[in-house]
Amino acid sequence: MLKLNLINPNQSDIAFKTMVFPDGQPHIKLDLTQNLKNTEGVEILARIANMNDLMLVLMAKDVLDAQGFEHIYLFVTYLMAARMDRQMTDNEPFTLRIVANMLNQAAFRQVRIFDPHSEVSTALILRAKAIGNELFVKKCIEHFYQNNPQDEYALISPDAGALKKIYKVAQFVDAPEVIECSKKRDVKTGQLSGFATNEADFEGKTCFIVDDICDGGGTFVGLAALLKSRNAGKVVLIVSHGIFSKGFDLAHIDAIYCSDSYKDFGDVPPHVCVLAL
Repeated sequence: MLKLNLINPNQSDIAFKTMVFPDGQPHIKLDLTQNLKNTEGVEILARIANMNDLMLVLMAKDVLDAQGFEHIYLFVTYLMAARMDRQMTDNEPFTLRIVANMLNQAAFRQVRIFDPHSEVSTALILRAKAIGNELFVKKCIEHFYQNNPQDEYALISPDAGALKKIYKVAQFVDAPEVIECSKKRDVKTGQLSGFATNEADFEGKTCFIVDDICDGGGTFVGLAALLKSRNAGKVVLIVSHGIFSKGFDLAHIDAIYCSDSYKDFGDVPPHVCVLAL
């Protein structure tokens, strides 16, 4: 199967060029002068972090359709609006449904999504399949213990949303223990409070907080403070999608792992490790 890699052009089987017109409109031109069979399958690899990314995906699909490619797949490393998986209040849109409708109109043969925020993404997007974070988490833990002495550890589920996935991860990595935590969020203001866990004493264990996404990091700062107060050893954050809109300096967190699903970070601080998907 041919790859159209919109993330890394150097790794794309189909060469392409992108540009943005003066009015802000994105544009793409594929090099289809190569000896390509029109019936051969193509997988588009893309980050969809904003509307321009989404438009480039849809434009590329349009070109491939016009050229007679019959089997066109999409692999999404990051899906914008995945967190807006319901209408939060009457005055806000159901953004994920809007994005899903646009992808559905393109009629991909299959859409694979790396660690979507919830099952709503795969429910709304036709022929969609979630790619779990189990292998990614395993790689992160193995990398951490390459540079740290092996000790007892626990996987930490920061809230009810992460709890849906954590036990599958725990089984895959053969984790000795899973600890459930909780928090409260004001839907209107977004403010967090009430971090809690039933674990009274972590006895110096390394705590791996596992979740799908880190934006500002408030959840993890509050949770890490709680874990440290309960005698946790090192607190390590593992997230599939790293946005880090407020930077990498998250109090009480000793190490951070994320993938390159959202963007290429370039140089990062020593306590941060970005693993390629």
